[in-house]
Amino acid sequence: MLASGAVRLWVSRAASAVFVIAVPVSLASSGASASDGTLGATLNRWSRTIAADARSISLAAKQRHPRQMTSSAVRFRRDALRAQAAIAAQRASSPKGRRGKGLALRAFSNYALAGSRWAASGRARVQGRKSAATSLAQRAGRYARRGNRLLIMAGKLLP
Repeated sequence: MLASGAVRLWVSRAASAVFVIAVPVSLASSGASASDGTLGATLNRWSRTIAADARSISLAAKQRHPRQMTSSAVRFRRDALRAQAAIAAQRASSPKGRRGKGLALRAFSNYALAGSRWAASGRARVQGRKSAATSLAQRAGRYARRGNRLLIMAGKLLP
C-alpha cells in the first residue's frame, strides 16, 4: 500500500507528464488553426477586393462604357494575380487547409484569365468588333463562374 505522500508524488508526476504531453499538442493544434486561419483571412480579404473589381466591370458594361470596362478588367486581373501570390505565400497547416489553398489558387488563376478576356472584350468593343467582343465576354464569364465555384469550395474548407 502506498503512503499518502507517495500517492501525491505519483499523481503530481503523472499530472506533470500529462501536462508536458498536452502542452505541445495544444500548441501544435493552435498553430495549425493559426496558419489556416491566416490563410482564410487572406482569402477573405482578396475575395472582397475581387468582388469590388467585378462590380465595377459589371457597372461599366451595363452603362456601355467599354474603355472604363477595360480599365476595370485590367485592375481585376492585376488584383487576381496579386491575390494568387498572397495565397501562395501563406502556409497551410492541415490537409483541409492545403486543399483549400489549392482551390483558392486555381480560383484566382481563373479570375486572372477572366480579367484578361474582359479586357480584350472591351478593346474589341472599342474597335467596333462586336462579335469578337461578345465571344470574349462569354469566355470571361465561364472563367469567372469556374473561379466562383472554386472560391466557394475553398472558403468552406478554410476557417
